[in-house]
Amino acid sequence: MLRFVFFSLLLVNSCQIFESKEINTISDTQFTEIQHTDYILVDVRTPEEYESGHIQDAVNFDFYSESFKNDILTLEKSSSIILYCRAQNRSTKTANFLKENGFKEIAVKKGGITSWVKNGNDLVYNFSDEINSTAE
Repeated sequence: MLRFVFFSLLLVNSCQIFESKEINTISDTQFTEIQHTDYILVDVRTPEEYESGHIQDAVNFDFYSESFKNDILTLEKSSSIILYCRAQNRSTKTANFLKENGFKEIAVKKGGITSWVKNGNDLVYNFSDEINSTAE
């Protein structure tokens, strides 16, 4: 019964994160609590920043790319989207852009990846094909 109550509260709180018309920020703790829900996690840092360590399951859209606006608009407008960058600047700008283009369920991870690492959370590292091919 206690598990049911906890799960119900968690589900209600995770839904509230995405319901506001304003850009919502979520803390590392809130993000950790909703990791089992359905959303797209988007890292808007450069590919080099992304490869140097990112949050598990994040997809990368380079904020500084000339095609960024077109690329990010390929996401499904009905999806729940959580954005992050290094500190929160690029992700907040992206969230505003998405809102202006009809996206409804958007949240920004407070403090970006800097906060995530500072709070002792894990990162995933991608190694380039060049490094992998020399290891064979």
